[in-house]
Amino acid sequence: MNLSFRFARAFTILVFFVLITGFTILYFAFERATMRSAIVKLEDLNTYITHRLEKDSAYDYLKFHRQTQVKILPPDTKITKEKIIEEKYTWNKSIQSYINRISVTSYPVIHQKKYSITSIRYITIIENQFIMSIIMVVAWIMVFLIILTIIVSVLVSKKILNPFYHAMEEIKKFSLKDDRSMDLMKTETEEFKSLNKFLLKMSESSKKDYHLLEELSENTSHELQTPLASIKGKIELLMDSELSENQLITLSSMNDELDRLSSINQSLILLAKLEHFEKNDSQRINFSELLKERLQYFEDLFEIQNLSLVKEIQENVYLNFDENLASIVINNLINNSKRHNIKDGKILVTLTENFFQISNTGNPPSIPTEELFKRFKRGNPDQNSIGIGLALVKKILEIYDYEISYHFEGKLHTIRINLTK
Repeated sequence: MNLSFRFARAFTILVFFVLITGFTILYFAFERATMRSAIVKLEDLNTYITHRLEKDSAYDYLKFHRQTQVKILPPDTKITKEKIIEEKYTWNKSIQSYINRISVTSYPVIHQKKYSITSIRYITIIENQFIMSIIMVVAWIMVFLIILTIIVSVLVSKKILNPFYHAMEEIKKFSLKDDRSMDLMKTETEEFKSLNKFLLKMSESSKKDYHLLEELSENTSHELQTPLASIKGKIELLMDSELSENQLITLSSMNDELDRLSSINQSLILLAKLEHFEKNDSQRINFSELLKERLQYFEDLFEIQNLSLVKEIQENVYLNFDENLASIVINNLINNSKRHNIKDGKILVTLTENFFQISNTGNPPSIPTEELFKRFKRGNPDQNSIGIGLALVKKILEIYDYEISYHFEGKLHTIRINLTK
């Protein structure tokens, strides 16, 4: 549910409860006002009769006021109240309905005589059918107001939130590689002004950081690879000269460490670039053919370690993937299954439209398998591994929203990539 309809729903609920509360208050206020009006009129009538009796004690009040009773009370009457108001609901046979009998009794002293003046009025109680009619009228008014509230709130909220929706579209179009600045809508709303300022500042800062990181990565790669290649070349020249066996072993170890350092450098630079990689340029590749090609490249290495390979590859499995990144994923997983295998072990490769899985025999990992996807985490410290391969694979797969899992069971390491999103 979008923001406009959430506003509309909130306003509709508010209007509904306001109308219900208002109708209830109005009903009881109307009833109260009717009763109060009747009492005030009876009080005025008693006051009028009192004044007429003060002027003329023989005033014929019954001639004009049939609902009024006037009595002369005995001298010893002990009534201290000035007036008494009574309400009583009774059944009236003539109209077949309940009526409210309201009486106001005053006790004035006129010409040294204490009088009792009682005026009576009857108010018919509203029948259920009339109440239902009133409720139906109010209900239709409520329906009309609620519909009107929904329409108006949706239109108004869309108008007010138009800069927000425009900003959302600009965020979707935002690219670190694009030099175009965000084209945000002008608005008079302070909150949206602050949002636009923040988005512009954040986007420019992100682009600046991206270009600095890109420049740093390129410079680092160039500055490190050059001396590494120079040192490696000099070590190879020394190894071709006449040296003792211990010296050759030392140089060979140094050469291996240089290869390891170069691999770490390239992997870290690639990881840094993947942080801002965009998959817009990815193409639909034949993953089956690419997997077969990479396995063929590793076959000689498998024979050297006497590893048996079992393949179950479904033909023509196509994925939206960058081909270079797909090759990195396959190479790292195959290399991982080869490096962490045992003598006379086996490797099982399975590919279907739903998943890609590589299993290999090997020793149990020394740490939980879920931690092996972190950088510089190795399941077997004795192996010559830099501990970045699986972290690199996971990062690439996150770009394409693919899930990867790793579990060890029955002396078999299994890495599975779910190809269904």
